[in-house]
Amino acid sequence: MRVASDDDSSSANAASGMAVHDDCKLKFLELKAKRTYRFIVYKIEEQQKQVVVEKLGEPGQSHDDFAASLPADECRYAIFDFDFVTAENCQKSKIFFVAWSPDTARVRSKMIYASSKDRFKRELDGIQVELQATDPTEMDLDANAASGMAVHDDCKLRFLELKAKRTHRFIVYKIEEKQKQVIVEKVGEPIQTYEDFAASLPAEECRYAIYDFDFVTAENCQKSKIFFIAWCPDVAKVRSKMIYASSKDRFKRELDGIQVELQATDPTEMDLDVFKSRVN
Repeated sequence: MRVASDDDSSSANAASGMAVHDDCKLKFLELKAKRTYRFIVYKIEEQQKQVVVEKLGEPGQSHDDFAASLPADECRYAIFDFDFVTAENCQKSKIFFVAWSPDTARVRSKMIYASSKDRFKRELDGIQVELQATDPTEMDLDANAASGMAVHDDCKLRFLELKAKRTHRFIVYKIEEKQKQVIVEKVGEPIQTYEDFAASLPAEECRYAIYDFDFVTAENCQKSKIFFIAWCPDVAKVRSKMIYASSKDRFKRELDGIQVELQATDPTEMDLDVFKSRVN
């Protein structure tokens, strides 16, 4: 393993003034609004301290063409317009942002791309899913993986029990990929706490969850709201992130009565303060 040098560690500062060429935003808007491209690959020109468009994929190009456009030993940012078919046989698409950082890339390059990513993403309004990949297997866009996702009857039954009878504090749902089905993984008793709920979400795997949140209004009235949580930790497998993201809207339609939605990649994004801020 290569040890980072002082020159490497100073590169974080090199990214602070990273500019974004106007063409980056223009091509993204064309992809989003007109679907004139299948993908866009962006490169950081370190000497100019600027993100530029390196390659554009024609609408007819495939995921294989996209994967082949990412250099094996260098970092890149990329946008991919991912088509899929829902369980209702509707054609849909989602815009994926890919942070490509192969293990064999230079340490300095990895640091510059990591430090500049959030700044760059803010320039691209309309990203729906983010992936971080170090090798092609982590961004295998299997469109069929999400297309036929079924929902087990128990998912709706437990939700109705929570909504109508308040017999559960929370419900955790899991996608069984082999069966292409969403199932109930865990049910929380009414007396269980938020801490019990948070502990039920695996640190490295995606899940859906429902939480019945009690709160007191400014008028001292006891109320509750039903939260839907899309739990997608940064360290989860890329394929899993894609399947959960592509299946979420289909699954939510089965649960009539959701009042608030949260998307979280780490526990701080769904702590009690976040819940409280969303009910006020």
